[in-house]
Amino acid sequence: MKFKPDDICTSRKAAEMLGVSARTVQLWADAEVIESWKTPGGHRRFSLLQVEKLVRELQDGKGPILSEAQAGADASSTAPVRVLVIDDEKVLLRLYELTLKSWQLPLELHLSDNGYSGLLSVGQVEPQLLVLDLNLPNIDGFSIIAALKHSGLLERMELMVISALEPDEVLARMPVGVDCQVLPKPIPFEEIKRRVEQILERQRSR
Repeated sequence: MKFKPDDICTSRKAAEMLGVSARTVQLWADAEVIESWKTPGGHRRFSLLQVEKLVRELQDGKGPILSEAQAGADASSTAPVRVLVIDDEKVLLRLYELTLKSWQLPLELHLSDNGYSGLLSVGQVEPQLLVLDLNLPNIDGFSIIAALKHSGLLERMELMVISALEPDEVLARMPVGVDCQVLPKPIPFEEIKRRVEQILERQRSR
């Protein structure tokens, strides 16, 4: 497909329009969340119309779900832990919401029910803890992990994989060099809570 010069934008311009970092735009492009191509000189280019469409999708998305502790917190309190859960089962997402909100911990919960919107949320939220299912529509969990590793974003978050698959099978299919906790279903809420508390403790000790 040929584009007129006015219909093309650079990575920097796309990042500005989308309100994310250039690294996040690179992540979305590598995972084919947003269409892009490279010039003969190796520079990535995007369709302006596609970027504008993605901007509208992001603006239509849901905001964060605050825990009861964070909803009543003032600006001087501990910064909330950003938690992103990607799981395609709506009932489980509702269970995550109800359970994590009840913990009385300063956390900011984001939920996504498919791999496509999940990758968008990673770029927007930059979660400190990513709780990931593997069997997802659009883009599966293994592809999400590979894209995060390739972009360097995986180094900036903690990853918990919760899956009905056997842990040995999951680890065998993991991209090389990925170190993460693999836990079986049902959802191990106590372990998730422990990880959130550890992140909070590190934030307070800085």
